This record gives sequence, structure tokens and C-alpha cells, in this order.
Amino acid sequence: MCHPRFQLGAVAALLLAFAANAACAQDYLFSVPDLKMQVIVKPDASVRIIYDITFQNKPRAHVIDIVDIGTPHEGYRLGNVRASSEGVPLGDVRKSEYVSPGFEVHMGPKSILPGRSGTLHVEFDMPEMVYQDTTRSDYASLRITPTWFGKKYVIGTTKISVAVMLPPDIKPDEVLHQGLNFSEKAASDEYTMAGWHWPADRLTGPHMVALSFPKRDMDRVIKITRLGLLLKWFSESGRARIFMGIVFAVLFGFLFFRFSGGTGISVFVVLAVVAGFVFFKSPGLHLLSMPIVVVLIACNEWLLGQRKSRYMPPIAQVEGGGIKRGLTAPEAAVLLELPVAKVLSLVIFGMLKKGVLRQVQADPLIVEVDEAFQIREGQLLASEKDRARFYRQIGQKNGLVVHKYEHLFIYLLQNNPGKPAREINFSVPLKRLIERVVARMKGFDVSDTKEYYRSIIRRAVQQASAIGDIPQREQAIDRNFEWILMDEHYPTVFSYGRPYRPIWVRGAPFSGAGPAPATPAAAGTTSFGDVAASFAGWSENTMGSMASAIAPGSLGVSKPGGGFLDLSGADHVTGEFFQALAESSGSGGGGGGGGCACAGCACACACAGGGR
Repeated sequence: MCHPRFQLGAVAALLLAFAANAACAQDYLFSVPDLKMQVIVKPDASVRIIYDITFQNKPRAHVIDIVDIGTPHEGYRLGNVRASSEGVPLGDVRKSEYVSPGFEVHMGPKSILPGRSGTLHVEFDMPEMVYQDTTRSDYASLRITPTWFGKKYVIGTTKISVAVMLPPDIKPDEVLHQGLNFSEKAASDEYTMAGWHWPADRLTGPHMVALSFPKRDMDRVIKITRLGLLLKWFSESGRARIFMGIVFAVLFGFLFFRFSGGTGISVFVVLAVVAGFVFFKSPGLHLLSMPIVVVLIACNEWLLGQRKSRYMPPIAQVEGGGIKRGLTAPEAAVLLELPVAKVLSLVIFGMLKKGVLRQVQADPLIVEVDEAFQIREGQLLASEKDRARFYRQIGQKNGLVVHKYEHLFIYLLQNNPGKPAREINFSVPLKRLIERVVARMKGFDVSDTKEYYRSIIRRAVQQASAIGDIPQREQAIDRNFEWILMDEHYPTVFSYGRPYRPIWVRGAPFSGAGPAPATPAAAGTTSFGDVAASFAGWSENTMGSMASAIAPGSLGVSKPGGGFLDLSGADHVTGEFFQALAESSGSGGGGGGGGCACAGCACACACAGGGR
């Protein structure tokens, strides 16, 4: 098509090469003034498709030597295609290189030169086109669109006409449209016709039409369930498959990273690529995967919800064993299996309230042990028993109850001065607290005890909420501070009326060195005064951050955010692989261009449905 046929010497060869390059620089550019499509329905569920397509080639454009025609599906036979132009048969018909499914007609002697026009006539049969209507048992259904051409090559608009020819025994009034209303319906001795017209529309995309009609003249129709019809539509709709692919990727990503606790990015990428390939090959699996991934997400979230606070070992249920009274708020929180971060916060807030601890900074929360409870150098208190005696004596001396489970927390905090609470590993004292609760519950009715402490929480919230007088309300909150924090809706209690300021900020009831107001925060950090107007928000953020102060494995709990499978090892291996690959490739640079490699000048790309 663009190859010099003769060698005419050096000068002639250069001239021919220049001409060939100029021709190769040309591209297809044309308009389609008119497209007529007839669809003749046959009793065996096939149709005869007839096209008359008029092309107007543009000056200096590529000669229209090949025309691509899209087909409804792959069931066509090339030997069945008949093509002609202005009465001249065109026998060179091949499977299209650019349109799938579809074929290409080589125009040969009727190629349309730049600036000229011509009409292509094509006829071919398509089997398996008439389906059982899923809404009416005595009706058949047909759905079809005319071919179209690539946006890059078509300019202007097209007068589009589609006519479906039905058996003459069918009355026009019996023919029903499916969404897009008919432009006309008519009857003749040979056919009953239903048609659609677009006077001026772009022929760069589908113009889908569909109709239902009585099947009494049909020898057969293709029976398909609604699910099968959905699968057929999905298989044929590229846009739907792309959209559903994006939706699946989002849902699968959510499921995967919730299941793996945010690890395994490299594994996810591999699985996503494999899924994309499988879905491309099997639209049915793609469609089936959508409800499956939704069900898996629901199951995963339910399981995470069941295990997220499951740190209590099994306790033998003793029916009628009575209620275990006298548990502190943190111990009751353990029994109720509240999040361990909240349990830890209740312990620290409780010691702040009593004055055993002092607040140094609000955000992030930094506390220090009051001087009276600090074990000084020279005091040989290496054993837990000695430390317990010391904390108990100091507490009694100052009128405070220091619970046994608090001893380890105090000792740990003294050995981590100036460190944010969320950065201290409280796993050991928390485990001791859990074991203490389990031991104290032996012989008691767990269900009744849980309900008893739930009632205490409800009563504390109701009492504080019912008081309108601000000083009395503040006193009620102070008195039941930890129990109120255990309620699911505790922020509303602290936020109602004048913003609540905790007792250790206003002035603790005890301190070895007197009242202990909050120490100003370091420069560049948030002081408690900045957030005092929203204690509920501060406490919620602080309790949430405490999750990092707990090693989940030590308590038998999952990491915050869930996760059943840790794939961080796979990420590490992948990272090392790519690092080694980068090091082995050296630092040298290079370049390569992307694009389209063309042989000769027959390089035309087409959209689905049609091309050149």
C-alpha cells in the first residue's frame, strides 16, 4: 500500500521514499453521512443483518481501503458475508484485526480516495439472536446495535436508521419496545417493521435498540433465565465490567487488609492481578465474585467484632452462684470485656483522680508518679511483695486505697519518666489485672454479675444527666467518673452544659506536695487547657491512642483494626527483592519511548464496534 514498486536510481529512490513517508503520515479521517441497518428476523432465532454505509473521505486523508464491521457475537461465518460497493462485489473479507467480535472488508478496486465518497453494502447472518422474553412467556426478544467507528477517525454526525423486520402475521400494535421508543412501526405484505431514527448523531458508540414481539411464528427461541440474561448483558458490556472491576478491587482491598491487619500489600497486588486476568477471561466468575466478596466482608467484620475485645480466658459459669460485688471500675471493665485500651485508661485516670499520679502533659498524655509513691534510691524494694507493702503503707498514711493491681502500673510508670503513656508497654500489668478478675469471679454467676455492673454504669450516667445544677453535676461526675467513662455514650454526659474539667486538673484531693495542677505543655504541643472545653473528645482520643501501649499477643487479643493473618513477612521479602534488583541494575540511566509501532502506513486503531 505504501511500498515503492520500482528502483529508479538513487534520486528516484529518495523521491519515492519521501512520497512514501508523506503517505504514511496520513491517517484515516472521514465522515459517515448515512448508515442504514436492516435486521430481518428468521424463524430459527437467527437474523439477517444488512448494512448500507456511506463514507465521505476527507481530503489528504488516508484512502479508505479497509472497513471494520462489528458483530453482535463471535457466531458469524466469514463465508456467509456478502459485501459490495456500487454493485461491484468485494470478496476479500477477513477477521478484523482491530474489532472483536467483527470482520474487515477490503475495499480493493472500490477503495474510497481522499476527497471522494462511496457506499458499502454488507449482508451476513447472525445465529442465536432471538431470545425468550423473560417478562412474557408468549413473547420473544431481540436486542441489537449498529456498528460504529473510532472517535479518532470520524468527524461530523450521521443519519442513522435501524429497521427490524418481523414476520407479517405480527401486528404492529403487538410489537413492544424495551426502553427506547420506536420512531415508527409499519406493516406490509412481506414484513412488519419496527424502526428507530437518529437524524444527526455521532457514530462513535453503540445505539442499542430492543424489542419484544409474539413468538408464534418462531420455530425456536433461545431460552435464558434472568440470571443468564444478566450474565449475557454483563459479558457484552465493557463499561459495566470495568465499573464492576473497580468496585470489586475496592471491596476486595477492604476485605484483604481488614483480614490481614493492614499487611501483605505485595500479596494483594499479586491477587488483584490474578483476579483481573480471571475476570477478563470469565465474566461469569467476575459477576459471581461480587456477592461472594460482600458476604466475606460481612463474615470478616462479624468475626472481628466477636474477637476484638476477647481477652478474657473462659470463666466457668456458676448458675445461681450469686453476684460478685466490690469490683473496681477497671475490674468491671475487664469482666464486661470492654476494649483493653479503655481498661488501661480507666486505671490511669483512676490513679490521676486519687492523686497517685500527676499529669505532666495532655497530648500525648504524660504522667508521673507522685513523690510520696516514688521508690527512692537506697530503698531495697526489689520484690513485688516489698513494693506492695510500701504502696499500701503510703496509701493508708494518706487516706487512699491503692489496689493491688495498681502496684505494677505505678512501678512501671516510675521507671519510664517523661515518656508518653501510649509508648509504655503495659501488657504485663494488664495481664495481671485480667488474671485477678478471673480469680475473683470463681464461684460466682458471670451473667448476673455483668448485668449488675451494667446497671451501675447506667445508674451513674442517669444520675449525672438528671442534675441541672452545675456544681452538683460536677460533683456527681467526680464521684462516678470511671463508671461514666464505661458507658457507650459517655461523651454526652461530659459535653452537656459547662464543659467538664477532671478533678486532677482542677486540683487533686491528695498530693504529697499539695494540689497538683496540670503542668504547662511543652512548646509545640497541645496543652490540656487547649482541649479542656472538650474533655469528652480528649478522653476519647487518649483512650484510642492507648491501644499502642498493649502488645496484643501477650493478652491473646487482636491488634486494633482487626486482622487474622499477619503478612508483613511477605512485604518484607518483596521489599528486599526489589531493593536487590535496584542495586543490581546500577545507577545508569536509559530511555525508551512508548507508543505505537506501525508497519508501512496501515496503522489505524479502532474502537470496539468498528474501525476504519
